Amino acid sequence: MSRLILITLAMLLIATSGWAATLPPAVRGDRTVYLDVEPGTLEITVLKRDLNIYDREDLLHLTLFDPLSNEVFQHTMPDDGTVGRGRAEEYQRFDVNVDVEFGGVYRLLVHGSSDLVWGVETSAERLVVQGGLLLSDFDISGSIYFPPPNEEFAITIAALHDPGRQTVPLYDADGEKLHDFELTVTGEDHLLEFPAEERDGLWRLDMEAMSVRLSIDGVQYWTSEEDAWFDVSKSRWMLLPYRTTRYLQAGEAATVDLTLRNSTGDSDRFHVEATADPEVAVDVIEPEMPVALAADETATIRVRATLADPPAEETELHVLLRATAEDEPNAQATSGINVRVGESPVSEPLEMPITLRPFAHEAVQFGYDPDYVRNEVYFDEGNLPWIRHRTEDRDETTGVYSLDEDRRWTHHGFEDAIRRQWPDYVRPDRGAGFIGAKLAFDGQGGVYTTLRLIAGAERPAVLLFSPDEGESWEVHEVRGNVAEIEQFTGHNRLDGPPPVLTFERTGPHPARWASYHDLWLYLPQREGDTLVLGEPIRVAEAVIGSCQHSGGPSSTVTADGSTHIVWGEISGEPDGTGADERGVPTYAATYDHTTEELSEKILLGHGPPVNDVHNVPAITIDSQGILHVLIGAHGRPFHYVHSLRPNDAGEWTEAEPILTTGFTTDDGDEVGRQTYISLVCDADDTLHTAFRQWRNQDPYHDGELYAALSWQQRPRDGEWTEEATPLVIPPLPGYSIYYHKLTIDRLGDLWLSYSYLTSNQTYQGQFPHQYHHRAVIVSRDGGETWKLAESDDFFEGIDLHQ
Repeated sequence: MSRLILITLAMLLIATSGWAATLPPAVRGDRTVYLDVEPGTLEITVLKRDLNIYDREDLLHLTLFDPLSNEVFQHTMPDDGTVGRGRAEEYQRFDVNVDVEFGGVYRLLVHGSSDLVWGVETSAERLVVQGGLLLSDFDISGSIYFPPPNEEFAITIAALHDPGRQTVPLYDADGEKLHDFELTVTGEDHLLEFPAEERDGLWRLDMEAMSVRLSIDGVQYWTSEEDAWFDVSKSRWMLLPYRTTRYLQAGEAATVDLTLRNSTGDSDRFHVEATADPEVAVDVIEPEMPVALAADETATIRVRATLADPPAEETELHVLLRATAEDEPNAQATSGINVRVGESPVSEPLEMPITLRPFAHEAVQFGYDPDYVRNEVYFDEGNLPWIRHRTEDRDETTGVYSLDEDRRWTHHGFEDAIRRQWPDYVRPDRGAGFIGAKLAFDGQGGVYTTLRLIAGAERPAVLLFSPDEGESWEVHEVRGNVAEIEQFTGHNRLDGPPPVLTFERTGPHPARWASYHDLWLYLPQREGDTLVLGEPIRVAEAVIGSCQHSGGPSSTVTADGSTHIVWGEISGEPDGTGADERGVPTYAATYDHTTEELSEKILLGHGPPVNDVHNVPAITIDSQGILHVLIGAHGRPFHYVHSLRPNDAGEWTEAEPILTTGFTTDDGDEVGRQTYISLVCDADDTLHTAFRQWRNQDPYHDGELYAALSWQQRPRDGEWTEEATPLVIPPLPGYSIYYHKLTIDRLGDLWLSYSYLTSNQTYQGQFPHQYHHRAVIVSRDGGETWKLAESDDFFEGIDLHQ
């Protein structure tokens, strides 16, 4: 097996005759193109025509990945240089030759401007496209072949432009015409529905002008030539991860777990075989082959790689894993282990920012493979870390993990306690962190977390309480739809159970990201090993809601007998009129534990845009008792206020934006664009926030718009840093979200957990879950340096605290 796949890139004309498979240059939008490649020379030509409907630069990004998800090449086709509107007269073309030593499925990711069309010509005999069917070149005729679903489905088609008006016939796999779509009016949808029944083969739509908008329910894969078809879905997500990295010294071994998935639709028996470079010994140690799997069933494949005879110089060696199914020839997949000789960079500070690349996230770039569940991290009074269990599924959680003083991670399950109270309990609803995975502690062995359950027809919000460090649990239902507990943010002091806020939905609102809620405050008390919830206190009405999936802000902070609460409210009338365009009105109030009274609410400022639940606020307190609040925003700058007196929410500074840089508008103005707020205060009273930041016109992604995971700080008595610091750069431009949570330990060190998700389905669709890539980074010097967190980093924090 070669250590390198040799690549020859050439900007030259390759004769168009003899192409094995073609995709007409009428495709508009981002797609993934799958090529079934044999050993030899792979030839690819990409054709691009700018439509020039909009006055902007039209770039097309091409990235080819081999069967191990190694990047073979990356290329950007530039704008055609046309000034003014009107589609280009000629095609641009990019030609490439790739020397292929071992065959398999190559993936060409195509993404960029939507103001162009593109197509592919290749020497590969089979070519399949994943993604939508938007075709936009009326000079080209052609066909679309697709596998019809066995379930009920519908075809919706419309002429995209006037030249797309035509009759489009639909044929089944036997060539029998099923229907004629008469596209006589531009933009008018034509719908044809089909009942559930067994269907085989490929159906076909013929177009005289490939200028149509087409949607076929349940169809992800299609092609333009019948002979080019192969069923990519049979091997979808079959062997994951696609690629990972381990650092080894001579004689060292690493164990890697992979997930084998049966996507064939039927029961089958699978084989996984491993080969490697001569210096690496590799074994599939479990399970015994073949592995019998029912449809959609998974199995863990454990592989051990040993560096037996390292080369003289540090280099990268390779392990190839190949999975096949006995009964389905289209079910075949490969995965790779990169074995790098030397010390892992995970143990050292990172060169920031972490720059993700397609299929090359932290595990591939750094060999990151920690032995704990990667989720948001919280610290008890002894600085011992606690993490709520999760998998890649957004709903699943079964308990919490703690790291004890013997340096062992222990799982404390709470589902038995839930089932005792709700016998028809099914699972948590988005329990992995989407509506929060916070943990709080009372200093007496008490552990607290909240969930929303699916129990029959009910969706109760609950507070879980363990009086004995997770050994046993009580489950208490609270009113409302979502519950939040007060977590440690640096200096808040909880002598007992944490305050609990709940959001009870009371009605809809016409704005997309808004609905009406009542806000309730619980102040539970411990009576020995039992928790007494007490009656809730209504704090406010017309509250916009809770947003915990990213940022994880604290809505309360408690000190010296006072609990300070912040929230945002709906603005204007129930029909959406009369809203204050400054943004979501944000308020604060204080509950006095001694007098048992709630103060009047105080307006702090507004979070733009108006009536948007993304704009919830965050509160913390410093060592002097000064309250600090960030007012949230959605693609606008956060605003900052602080109290004028310690532990007193009666008077505040004027709200000021904290970021005015990072994004350049079409008018050339530079602005700050922030979303998903977080806020903690370290031991030196420096404030820290991590957030999604829209950026452009910088060195990443050719200056295009992208979303970074960024960070800002404000030293005590100082100002917020003028520019945000990107911590993570996404692998693709355009929309991204990180589901990040910024927390702080009892020493004031910063812990940031995150996962990456993009709306680009040509990439996101390569993974079965949106949380597939998750990491935790830590900074012990106030954000100056960061490193990927291993268990040793938690041990260091415990030792320092003691």
